[in-house]
Amino acid sequence: MILRPPPPAPEAAVKPILVLNGPNLNLLGEREPEVYGRETLADVEALCRAAAKGAAIDFRQTNDEAEMIGWIHAARREAAAIVINPAAWTHTSVAILDALSAFEGPVIEVHLSNVHRRESFRHHSYVSSRADAVIAGAGSQGYVFGIERALRLLGR
Repeated sequence: MILRPPPPAPEAAVKPILVLNGPNLNLLGEREPEVYGRETLADVEALCRAAAKGAAIDFRQTNDEAEMIGWIHAARREAAAIVINPAAWTHTSVAILDALSAFEGPVIEVHLSNVHRRESFRHHSYVSSRADAVIAGAGSQGYVFGIERALRLLGR
C-alpha cells in the first residue's frame, strides 16, 4: 500500500482575517461624527467584507478588554491575521500588546482619525510595537487598506 499525503484543504478551510474593534466603536456614526465620521460600524463591516475579495472575515466589537484579550488568544488557533482598531486601549493596554505579541500572524493597527493630530496622550500606541502596519487618519477606508495589507502579507 502506498501512502499519499492528504489533499490540500479546500479554500473554505482557510483561516479568516479577524477584524477587532475596541471600546465605543459601537457608537460610530453617533459619537463625535466630526472626528470619526457618520458611517456606522455596520457600514465599516460591509466595507471590510467587500475588501476581502472572498476571504473570510470575522468582524467583532467589544467594550470589554478581557473579552478582546480572549479573542486575540483564540486567534492563535483560529485566524490567519488580525486587523485591529484598539480605540482607547491603543494608549493604555500593555495586556492587549502582550496578547498580540503571542499571535504569530500579521497584525494591522487601524485608526479612523489621525491620532497624531489629536491630544498628545493619543500619540503613543502600545499596539504599534507589534503591528506589521499602522494606518491612521484614512477614516473607514483605513480598514480597507488594513484588509488589503493583511491579504498581501498572507500571500493571498
